[in-house]
Amino acid sequence: MESPDIQTCIEEAEKLEKMYMDLLDGTNQRRMKRIDDGSTGMQNVEYRICVINSKNKLLQSTLLEKYNLWYEDSKQLIRKYAGHIRNDKYESFTGLYDRIVSLINLEDTIRKSNERNHLRKEFIACFDSQVSLLHSIKPMVASNRYFQQKTHTIDNLVLDLEKAESLCEQGLASSAYDIASYVLEGYVKTYCAVNRLETSPDESIIEVAQMLHDSSSVNDVDSQFLRTIRIYMTLKDECSKSDSQLDLDVVRDFIDKIREITFLVFW
Repeated sequence: MESPDIQTCIEEAEKLEKMYMDLLDGTNQRRMKRIDDGSTGMQNVEYRICVINSKNKLLQSTLLEKYNLWYEDSKQLIRKYAGHIRNDKYESFTGLYDRIVSLINLEDTIRKSNERNHLRKEFIACFDSQVSLLHSIKPMVASNRYFQQKTHTIDNLVLDLEKAESLCEQGLASSAYDIASYVLEGYVKTYCAVNRLETSPDESIIEVAQMLHDSSSVNDVDSQFLRTIRIYMTLKDECSKSDSQLDLDVVRDFIDKIREITFLVFW
Protein backbone atom coordinates (compact mmCIF):
# COMPACT_ATOMS: atom_id res chain seq x y z
CA MET A 1 0.00 0.00 0.00
CA GLU A 2 1.43 3.35 -1.05
CA SER A 3 2.06 5.85 1.74
CA PRO A 4 0.24 9.21 1.74
CA ASP A 5 2.18 12.14 0.30
CA ILE A 6 3.66 14.19 3.15
CA GLN A 7 3.58 17.50 1.25
CA THR A 8 -0.12 16.99 0.53
CA CYS A 9 -0.72 16.40 4.25
CA ILE A 10 1.16 19.58 5.16
CA GLU A 11 -0.78 21.65 2.63
CA GLU A 12 -4.07 20.11 3.78
CA ALA A 13 -3.21 21.12 7.35
CA GLU A 14 -3.18 24.79 6.32
CA LYS A 15 -6.69 24.40 4.88
CA LEU A 16 -7.93 22.68 8.04
CA GLU A 17 -6.61 25.46 10.25
CA LYS A 18 -8.33 28.07 8.09
CA MET A 19 -11.59 26.09 8.25
CA TYR A 20 -11.39 26.14 12.04
CA MET A 21 -10.86 29.90 12.10
CA ASP A 22 -13.88 30.29 9.80
CA LEU A 23 -15.88 28.05 12.12
CA LEU A 24 -15.03 30.20 15.14
CA ASP A 25 -15.82 33.39 13.23
CA GLY A 26 -19.27 31.96 12.56
CA THR A 27 -20.11 31.49 16.24
CA ASN A 28 -21.87 33.79 18.67
CA GLN A 29 -20.48 34.58 22.11
CA ARG A 30 -23.12 34.10 24.78
CA ARG A 31 -22.65 35.48 28.29
CA MET A 32 -23.27 32.99 31.07
CA LYS A 33 -23.14 33.28 34.86
CA ARG A 34 -21.98 30.65 37.31
CA ILE A 35 -24.01 31.10 40.50
CA ASP A 36 -22.28 30.43 43.79
CA ASP A 37 -24.42 27.96 45.70
CA GLY A 38 -22.32 28.42 48.81
CA SER A 39 -20.61 25.04 48.56
CA THR A 40 -17.47 26.24 46.80
CA GLY A 41 -16.89 29.52 48.53
CA MET A 42 -16.48 31.13 45.09
CA GLN A 43 -18.19 34.33 44.07
CA ASN A 44 -20.60 34.50 41.15
CA VAL A 45 -18.61 34.40 37.90
CA GLU A 46 -19.55 35.59 34.43
CA TYR A 47 -18.09 33.83 31.40
CA ARG A 48 -18.69 33.44 27.68
CA ILE A 49 -19.39 30.37 25.56
CA CYS A 50 -19.36 29.84 21.80
CA VAL A 51 -22.73 28.99 20.30
CA ILE A 52 -22.55 27.75 16.74
CA ASN A 53 -24.97 29.13 14.18
CA SER A 54 -27.13 26.55 12.46
CA LYS A 55 -25.71 27.58 9.08
CA ASN A 56 -22.22 26.60 10.26
CA LYS A 57 -23.18 23.10 11.39
CA LEU A 58 -22.24 21.78 7.95
CA LEU A 59 -18.84 23.47 8.14
CA GLN A 60 -18.25 21.87 11.53
CA SER A 61 -19.15 18.36 10.36
CA THR A 62 -17.08 18.79 7.18
CA LEU A 63 -14.10 19.97 9.20
CA LEU A 64 -14.40 17.00 11.55
CA GLU A 65 -14.57 14.58 8.63
CA LYS A 66 -11.59 16.15 6.85
CA TYR A 67 -9.56 16.26 10.04
CA ASN A 68 -10.16 12.56 10.65
CA LEU A 69 -8.97 11.72 7.12
CA TRP A 70 -5.92 13.94 7.55
CA TYR A 71 -5.20 12.42 10.94
CA GLU A 72 -5.23 8.84 9.61
CA ASP A 73 -2.91 9.69 6.70
CA SER A 74 -0.52 11.66 8.89
CA LYS A 75 -0.54 8.99 11.59
CA GLN A 76 0.49 6.44 8.97
CA LEU A 77 3.44 8.61 7.95
CA ILE A 78 4.55 9.18 11.55
CA ARG A 79 4.38 5.47 12.28
CA LYS A 80 6.43 4.62 9.20
CA TYR A 81 9.09 7.32 9.17
CA ALA A 82 9.67 8.56 12.73
CA GLY A 83 12.81 6.42 13.05
CA HIS A 84 14.40 5.41 16.34
CA ILE A 85 12.17 7.81 18.30
CA ARG A 86 9.06 6.51 16.54
CA ASN A 87 7.14 5.67 19.73
CA ASP A 88 7.65 9.11 21.29
CA LYS A 89 6.58 10.96 18.15
CA TYR A 90 3.69 8.61 17.46
CA GLU A 91 2.36 8.92 21.01
CA SER A 92 2.79 12.71 20.93
CA PHE A 93 0.85 12.87 17.67
CA THR A 94 -1.99 10.52 18.62
CA GLY A 95 -2.20 11.95 22.14
CA LEU A 96 -3.51 15.23 20.72
CA TYR A 97 -6.36 13.67 18.75
CA ASP A 98 -9.12 13.72 21.38
CA ARG A 99 -8.25 17.27 22.39
CA ILE A 100 -8.46 18.55 18.82
CA VAL A 101 -11.74 16.76 18.16
CA SER A 102 -13.24 18.35 21.28
CA LEU A 103 -11.97 21.76 20.12
CA ILE A 104 -13.65 21.25 16.75
CA ASN A 105 -16.81 20.53 18.74
CA LEU A 106 -16.20 23.91 20.45
CA GLU A 107 -15.30 22.43 23.81
CA ASP A 108 -12.05 22.14 25.73
CA THR A 109 -12.38 19.14 27.99
CA ILE A 110 -9.02 19.89 29.63
CA ARG A 111 -9.41 23.57 30.49
CA LYS A 112 -13.20 23.38 30.77
CA SER A 113 -13.65 26.45 28.62
CA ASN A 114 -15.32 27.14 25.30
CA GLU A 115 -14.71 30.84 24.98
CA ARG A 116 -13.81 31.77 21.40
CA ASN A 117 -10.37 33.26 22.01
CA HIS A 118 -9.43 30.36 24.25
CA LEU A 119 -10.56 27.78 21.68
CA ARG A 120 -8.62 29.56 18.94
CA LYS A 121 -5.44 29.65 21.01
CA GLU A 122 -5.69 26.01 22.12
CA PHE A 123 -6.50 24.69 18.64
CA ILE A 124 -3.50 26.46 17.10
CA ALA A 125 -1.20 25.14 19.84
CA CYS A 126 -2.40 21.53 19.56
CA PHE A 127 -2.77 21.34 15.80
CA ASP A 128 0.53 23.09 15.10
CA SER A 129 2.21 20.52 17.35
CA GLN A 130 0.85 17.75 15.15
CA VAL A 131 1.92 19.53 11.97
CA SER A 132 5.43 20.15 13.35
CA LEU A 133 5.80 16.39 13.85
CA LEU A 134 5.05 15.95 10.14
CA HIS A 135 7.71 18.51 9.26
CA SER A 136 10.21 16.67 11.46
CA ILE A 137 9.97 13.48 9.37
CA LYS A 138 10.27 15.14 5.95
CA PRO A 139 14.01 14.30 5.67
CA MET A 140 13.28 10.62 6.37
CA VAL A 141 10.49 10.57 3.78
CA ALA A 142 12.78 12.16 1.17
CA SER A 143 15.55 9.67 1.95
CA ASN A 144 13.15 6.76 1.59
CA ARG A 145 11.85 8.09 -1.73
CA TYR A 146 15.41 8.45 -3.03
CA PHE A 147 16.19 4.87 -1.99
CA GLN A 148 13.09 3.60 -3.82
CA GLN A 149 14.09 5.52 -6.95
CA LYS A 150 17.57 4.03 -6.77
CA THR A 151 16.12 0.54 -6.38
CA HIS A 152 13.86 1.07 -9.39
CA THR A 153 16.82 2.36 -11.43
CA ILE A 154 18.96 -0.63 -10.45
CA ASP A 155 16.17 -3.06 -11.35
CA ASN A 156 15.89 -1.53 -14.82
CA LEU A 157 19.67 -1.59 -15.28
CA VAL A 158 19.81 -5.26 -14.36
CA LEU A 159 17.08 -6.17 -16.83
CA ASP A 160 18.58 -4.17 -19.69
CA LEU A 161 22.12 -5.42 -19.11
CA GLU A 162 20.84 -8.99 -18.97
CA LYS A 163 19.21 -8.42 -22.37
CA ALA A 164 22.50 -7.08 -23.71
CA GLU A 165 24.39 -10.11 -22.37
CA SER A 166 21.84 -12.46 -23.91
CA LEU A 167 22.33 -10.80 -27.28
CA CYS A 168 26.10 -11.22 -26.89
CA GLU A 169 25.60 -14.93 -26.30
CA GLN A 170 23.67 -15.05 -29.57
CA GLY A 171 26.55 -13.32 -31.34
CA LEU A 172 24.55 -10.14 -31.92
CA ALA A 173 27.26 -7.67 -30.94
CA SER A 174 25.67 -4.59 -32.53
CA SER A 175 22.28 -5.15 -30.88
CA ALA A 176 23.96 -5.81 -27.53
CA TYR A 177 25.95 -2.59 -27.91
CA ASP A 178 22.78 -0.60 -28.70
CA ILE A 179 21.11 -1.71 -25.46
CA ALA A 180 24.27 -1.24 -23.38
CA SER A 181 24.72 2.26 -24.82
CA TYR A 182 21.13 3.11 -23.92
CA VAL A 183 21.80 1.95 -20.34
CA LEU A 184 24.98 4.02 -20.11
CA GLU A 185 23.34 7.16 -21.46
CA GLY A 186 20.39 6.79 -19.09
CA TYR A 187 22.74 6.22 -16.18
CA VAL A 188 24.79 9.34 -16.93
CA LYS A 189 21.67 11.52 -17.18
CA THR A 190 20.19 10.05 -14.00
CA TYR A 191 23.41 10.52 -12.09
CA CYS A 192 23.57 14.16 -13.17
CA ALA A 193 20.02 14.69 -11.93
CA VAL A 194 20.80 13.01 -8.60
CA ASN A 195 23.76 15.35 -8.12
CA ARG A 196 21.79 18.40 -9.31
CA LEU A 197 24.05 19.03 -12.29
CA GLU A 198 22.29 20.79 -15.14
CA THR A 199 22.81 19.37 -18.61
CA SER A 200 21.85 20.58 -22.04
CA PRO A 201 20.14 18.40 -24.67
CA ASP A 202 22.87 19.54 -27.06
CA GLU A 203 25.66 18.07 -24.92
CA SER A 204 26.97 14.68 -25.93
CA ILE A 205 27.25 11.87 -23.42
CA ILE A 206 31.02 12.30 -23.58
CA GLU A 207 30.77 15.98 -22.60
CA VAL A 208 28.33 15.19 -19.79
CA ALA A 209 30.55 12.37 -18.52
CA GLN A 210 33.55 14.69 -18.44
CA MET A 211 31.51 17.26 -16.52
CA LEU A 212 30.60 14.58 -13.98
CA HIS A 213 34.21 13.54 -13.63
CA ASP A 214 35.40 17.13 -13.17
CA SER A 215 32.64 18.20 -10.76
CA SER A 216 33.84 18.92 -7.23
CA SER A 217 30.44 17.90 -5.86
CA VAL A 218 30.68 14.35 -7.21
CA ASN A 219 33.13 12.06 -5.46
CA ASP A 220 32.17 8.65 -6.84
CA VAL A 221 33.22 9.12 -10.46
CA ASP A 222 36.72 7.76 -11.02
CA SER A 223 39.01 6.82 -13.89
CA GLN A 224 37.04 3.59 -14.41
CA PHE A 225 34.11 5.72 -15.42
CA LEU A 226 36.13 7.53 -18.09
CA ARG A 227 37.59 4.25 -19.36
CA THR A 228 34.05 3.00 -19.89
CA ILE A 229 33.22 6.15 -21.81
CA ARG A 230 36.30 5.66 -24.00
CA ILE A 231 35.16 2.14 -24.88
CA TYR A 232 31.78 3.63 -25.70
CA MET A 233 33.44 6.17 -28.02
CA THR A 234 35.45 3.45 -29.76
CA LEU A 235 32.44 1.23 -30.32
CA LYS A 236 30.32 4.14 -31.46
CA ASP A 237 32.99 5.08 -33.98
CA GLU A 238 33.09 1.52 -35.28
CA CYS A 239 29.30 1.44 -35.56
CA SER A 240 29.45 4.49 -37.81
CA LYS A 241 31.40 2.46 -40.36
CA SER A 242 28.99 0.44 -42.44
CA ASP A 243 31.46 -2.40 -43.09
CA SER A 244 32.66 -2.66 -39.49
CA GLN A 245 31.88 -5.65 -37.28
CA LEU A 246 31.96 -5.12 -33.53
CA ASP A 247 34.20 -7.38 -31.48
CA LEU A 248 32.05 -9.48 -29.13
CA ASP A 249 34.72 -9.52 -26.44
CA VAL A 250 34.96 -5.72 -26.50
CA VAL A 251 31.17 -5.43 -26.22
CA ARG A 252 31.17 -7.90 -23.29
CA ASP A 253 33.87 -5.84 -21.58
CA PHE A 254 31.80 -2.72 -22.22
CA ILE A 255 28.76 -4.31 -20.55
CA ASP A 256 30.84 -5.47 -17.57
CA LYS A 257 32.25 -1.99 -17.03
CA ILE A 258 28.80 -0.41 -17.22
CA ARG A 259 27.62 -2.80 -14.52
CA GLU A 260 30.64 -2.00 -12.39
CA ILE A 261 30.36 1.79 -12.50
CA THR A 262 26.59 1.90 -12.09
CA PHE A 263 26.44 -0.45 -9.13
CA LEU A 264 29.45 1.19 -7.51
CA VAL A 265 27.83 4.61 -7.66
CA PHE A 266 24.20 3.77 -6.93
CA TRP A 267 24.98 1.49 -4.02
